[in-house]
Amino acid sequence: MSSATEGARGNGLVGAGLLLLGLAGCQPAAPPEPTGTAGIVRASPAEARARAAAVLRAAGFAATEFEGSAAPTLRGELAAGSDPGWAHGPGIWTSDPFGDLGRSRFVEAEGRRAVVVVRTSALPQGTSVEVDLHVIGLYRRAFTGDRVEAHFGSSAVLEQRILDAAAGIG
Repeated sequence: MSSATEGARGNGLVGAGLLLLGLAGCQPAAPPEPTGTAGIVRASPAEARARAAAVLRAAGFAATEFEGSAAPTLRGELAAGSDPGWAHGPGIWTSDPFGDLGRSRFVEAEGRRAVVVVRTSALPQGTSVEVDLHVIGLYRRAFTGDRVEAHFGSSAVLEQRILDAAAGIG
């Protein structure tokens, strides 16, 4: 093969690689995974769950315990009024679906709801405690008025408070 043909083929591969790289940048980002905090505490699983439930109830959560085949689970739900320090949520752009001008408006979350899941399981060295917090921002579209939800990124403040309580700290 001539060097001119090899050079053209090499440029084509570089161009195709750049095109794929550019297209990959246009893909929507995957939704964020819930932030989890885990640790091993020196308490029984029931005692760790009870301490975690006390923290959740003190923060306004409705807490429910589930016993299943997997690790016993505590679920806390807060319909409104979650602390802004627990999670960070950006504003979102909403667009006018009926207008021809391509109008859009930036809106901030009108509210937040939160769900906490605490799983405990016995280990030889203590109790494993896993805490997952999901904070969902509630937005209203500027032009249509319908509601939109978006996942917020956790600051791990609440998760650490629950872990500390499960361990008997604080």
